[in-house]
Parts: sequence; structure tokens; C-alpha cells
Amino acid sequence: MKTLVILFADFQSLHAFDPIFDGASAFERALSWAEAAGTLSDSAQSIVVLADPQNQSDCERLAAGFSNVDVRAGNFRTAGALFSAVSDAADEYGADTVALAWADLPFLDAELTRTLLDTHGTYLAEYTFADGYPYGFAPEILNAGTARILAELAASRRAADGVRPVSRTALFDFIKPDINSFEVETVIAPEDWRLYRMSFDCGTKAGAAACSALFTVRSRDMPLPELCRRAASCVNIIKTLPSYYGISITDACTAESLYLPAEMQRIGGQARMSAEQVRSIADGIAAFSESAVVSLSAWGEPLLHPQFSECAAAVLAHPGLSLLVETDGLHVTEAFCGEMKALAGRAPERRDGGSGCGKITWIVRIDASTPELYGALHGSPEGFSRAVAAVSLLSASFPGDVYPQFVRMNENEEELEPFFRFWSAKDSPSGGRLIIQKYDSCCGVLPDRKPADLSPLERNPCWHIRRDMTILPDGSVPLCRCRLRGSLAGNVFESPLEEIWRKLTPEVQAQMDGTYSEKCRKCDEFYTFNF
Repeated sequence: MKTLVILFADFQSLHAFDPIFDGASAFERALSWAEAAGTLSDSAQSIVVLADPQNQSDCERLAAGFSNVDVRAGNFRTAGALFSAVSDAADEYGADTVALAWADLPFLDAELTRTLLDTHGTYLAEYTFADGYPYGFAPEILNAGTARILAELAASRRAADGVRPVSRTALFDFIKPDINSFEVETVIAPEDWRLYRMSFDCGTKAGAAACSALFTVRSRDMPLPELCRRAASCVNIIKTLPSYYGISITDACTAESLYLPAEMQRIGGQARMSAEQVRSIADGIAAFSESAVVSLSAWGEPLLHPQFSECAAAVLAHPGLSLLVETDGLHVTEAFCGEMKALAGRAPERRDGGSGCGKITWIVRIDASTPELYGALHGSPEGFSRAVAAVSLLSASFPGDVYPQFVRMNENEEELEPFFRFWSAKDSPSGGRLIIQKYDSCCGVLPDRKPADLSPLERNPCWHIRRDMTILPDGSVPLCRCRLRGSLAGNVFESPLEEIWRKLTPEVQAQMDGTYSEKCRKCDEFYTFNF
């Protein structure tokens, strides 16, 4: 079996060439793995690097220190283009098998690669992957003939999938709909580390931070299972950088909703940030997190802010930031949708930092399937038809990015099924998209209204203090969205985001050690996450 090793240097891998591993970059470490991988089969005579033109000079400069590296620049930004390039390279080198990995993975494991190749050959597989490990330790193994089939499908019957932007899961995502048509094999991890959602790639600043921390705590020649355990016990890997910021730009609301704390929503409320303050926060987020989802609706109704468009534009000015707007929909008009569509059109294209979000995602709070129940939850039965109409208006300007939302409570549980049946239909105003959200009592501030307890038996460190930051209208940052009262982590108008974020690290470490504050102990939001 002749194996060709292919490294994919995507243009969105922003830190692949940073010398953060004792002077070496993730790309150089991936090349070292590729050289070793070539000795694991009957042998690859070359390593092919598929480089975006933006990365070509860096790839060629660093590859000069290695032998038999073939750097090929081209536009590989769609799944179909990547499959075609893989197929062409395999044909040129006469390879039976391709070991494919992204070029920003500094911890690709030689022993796991050997196991994957052996499994692939033993069972005459077409596609073989590792499951249960954190992302970044294993390549994907693909039969050369199968690569040709995928390229042909992406250019014909599956053309709609072929033109999708390439992603780290592009290969599996393309095979998955027809998975029974392929011989697929899996190498299962001895323990399932997926629940930690660790990713060891240098595509984002957060990923590079996790890789740097792992490089610090690892020991040379440490077996992969032990390395995974070491990673799962390191607070600087479990908590890297915020990936979600919930900013409450105003406390004003149209009507007081049953499941929102009264202190965070006020009819005619006056607390709000200026557009200039939002711009300052967005600039800070882009500098600190680099890639993140930014919501302008942590609390309050954002569309009541008199400068909402300016606030949205402040976020969209940064290509690494995606905007999320959660609204009651009562202030959505055709003119507003046109204005926001034009604003998004002027904004630069997004760099996908792993969230999978585009420029703007909309969530419309509906929570009912009848006007009567809507009125009981949100104060006015007349608002139901306006909220439903808002989904249609927004979907016309932002197709595929609008989600009606249902927060499950004792009060509306009987209408969950009709809500789901209506909105999940492909011909619904949302095109079949919807969100079913769990009820949150905000650490006991609100009554317990949840109809079912879905929390896992074994508790994990809370996702929200590991990945989220909530900012209130005065700039203050609570320890989390649920802990509205008590100590604060800081104020974004007085302290840098990095300093505030660092203050949350002891909280995460305490939970990793099994110690929880009184409020956290009675909170069941720990297993939910945003992005």
C-alpha cells in the first residue's frame, strides 16, 4: 500500500506559522509528522502541501527545511476543490491511499496514524477515521479511488455540497449522507474525550492557546491516552479564550417576559450603552479573542436601542466576529430588514473561527403556538402574529439564518409539539429551522418552571465560565449570565478583557476539583453551551 501524505494549509489557519513550540510552528511539527508517516507504509516518496495563495510563501519558506515536500498553491476553498486536488495528487504519485490532515495540527500522533493505516488496509476500507479523541491528533485516511469518486460527485450529483466552504469536517460531512455506500472503518479511543470539546489546532487564537498549553504540560514520548488525560486536567486547556460574548446594550423591553428576570428587563428602561461604547468593546473582543460570536441581546430588547444599526455595524466591522441578535420580533419591519441586509452586505466576509456562523444570526422568541399562550408568557396576545411575521421578514433577507425559539416551561409544555411540527416543516417561514431552549432560573432568581430535568448524572465544569463572557449595560461583567447578584469579575470600561477573563480561571479550577459555590451548586446550566 503506497500512501501519500497531504497537508492542507487553509487560508483561515491564522496561527499555523507562529513559532510557539520552542521556536517551531504548528506547520513545521505537522511536516515532521508527515515525514514519519511516510515510513509507516510501503511508502510515500513525497509530502504534498495544498496551500492557499495567502499561505504559499510561508509554506515554501518553512518546507525548505524538509525533503520531498511538494507545495501546491491554489483555490481549495470549497469541498469539491479540495477533493479534486487530493484526487489529482494521488494520481500523480501513484498512491493507493491518502493520509489527509490540516497543516496547523502540531500534535498529530505517529502511533495513532499507524493504527489507522493498518485498520484501513486490513479491512480494505475506503475511509478510516479516529473517533473519541480530541481533534488534532489524527489524520483521515482515504482510498485514492474514493477521492476520485468524491470529486466527481461534488462536480455533479452533489454539486450543492461541493461548493460549500471547506471545513475541518468537510470529508466526513460529504460522506455522511451516503455513508452506507462506502466502506468506513473507525479507530475508537480507549476513553471518550469528546465531551471536553478540546481542539488542538492553530487555526484560531483560542486553538493556538490550547496547543501552547498542551506543549507546556506534555512529556516527551507520552502515550496518546495519557496526553489526553493530561489535557483534560489542565485548566488553561479547558478554558482558553471566550468564544461567545453576550452584551446587554439596553435593559428596555417591549413587555416583561415570564422567563426573564425583572431586574434585567424594564418597560421604558433607560440603561444602555452608547454605540461608541459598543464599538470599543467590539474592538477589544477582536483583539483579545480574535474569533467569537457576539450577541447584542444578553438581556433586554436590542431593537429598542436607538442606535442599534451602529452597534451592529461595530461588530460586523471585524471579520472574525459573527453577530447574534435575539429579539421578540415586535419591532421588525420590512424597512428594518432591508437596512440590516445592506449593512451585512457592506461588511467584510467572515472568517470562520469554528462557530459555523455567518455575518448575522437571528433568534425570534415565540415560545407558543397560539396567541393566548403567547400573551400569558409575554404580556400581549396581539404580539404573536407580529413575532411570527418577523420570522418571515427576516428570512426573506437572511435565508437560513433565522430561528424561532421555544423556551420549555411548565406553562407552555403542552404546545411544544405543535410548535415543533409547524416550524420544523421545510415550508415553514423559517425553512425548518428552530431552537428548543431549556428554562433557566438564573440560580434561583426565578421560580423553577422546567418540565424535565435533563442534566447529566455526572457534573462537568460549567461551559459558560469556560467559554462565555456577559457584559451588562454599565460595562460590568458578572461571573456568568446566571449569577446576576453578588461579586463581579470586573468592568470592561475600566479593565482589559484579558484581566477580567483571568479572574474567572480560579472558578473553573475549583469546579474541576469538584468544588462549587452555593449558586453554582443549584444551577443546571453547566452542561449547556452556546458556541
